[in-house]
Amino acid sequence: MSIKAFVVLQDVSFRFGDQPILDHVELSLNKGTSYALIGKSGVGKSTLLNLIAGFIQPSQGSITIGGQTVKKSKGSTAFLFQDLGLFPWQTVIEAVMMPLLLKKEKNIESAKEQIISLLKEMELESLKDKYPHELSGGQRQRVAIARSLISKPELLLMDEPTSSLDATTKEHIQQLILAQQQKLKTTLLFVSHDIEEAVFLGETILILNKNGTIQEVKNPYFAQKNAKERLGFYEACIEIRKLMNMETTVNEHHTKNR
Repeated sequence: MSIKAFVVLQDVSFRFGDQPILDHVELSLNKGTSYALIGKSGVGKSTLLNLIAGFIQPSQGSITIGGQTVKKSKGSTAFLFQDLGLFPWQTVIEAVMMPLLLKKEKNIESAKEQIISLLKEMELESLKDKYPHELSGGQRQRVAIARSLISKPELLLMDEPTSSLDATTKEHIQQLILAQQQKLKTTLLFVSHDIEEAVFLGETILILNKNGTIQEVKNPYFAQKNAKERLGFYEACIEIRKLMNMETTVNEHHTKNR
């Protein structure tokens, strides 16, 4: 286990009633690193995110962030939900300001300068007084990401951050996420079904298997300029896909021979 480990899961299992979802998971995440969590549907990827966020508690094992056991959601952890969670009565600037108000930020004027600066970086400044129903899907996604980033979280968890977007908008959002992760040096763990997205945004690819084991794959194309214009990027995607399919084949073989 790395001496730099910031998030540590030890022997973590989770059951929903009698149904096992995660089984004896071991995982450590280094501070400032971006991790892509992938795997077949139903292996417990979103459950793992919710456990680390402190929204639910493990049936067995322990989870620590910065050496402290996770008992509930932490202020230094931000979570981007699949449904974004934007309130229809909040403008863009109100939505992004909300985490600072919840933390009882005292210097509101300084906070507003910080928000405007982030809105510029996320290409949202001209939309600051718009409501969610007045925005496109990609714009709403950027608002939700900005809201997650405004408090400069130590740990950012994202569940399928671009799944509902068209290909062009998806690539734009991915570029913005990467730029912010590199700027803030936040620890990022995101779930994705998109292997290209995983290879683009994940410095380390985590493949969650049905038996609870996790394969870690280092990604040489992370944060590389024009990565998607290079043949090796797509070769890396093919290798990740092979690893996922290999795991499925092994599991099916074991099942047949029981």
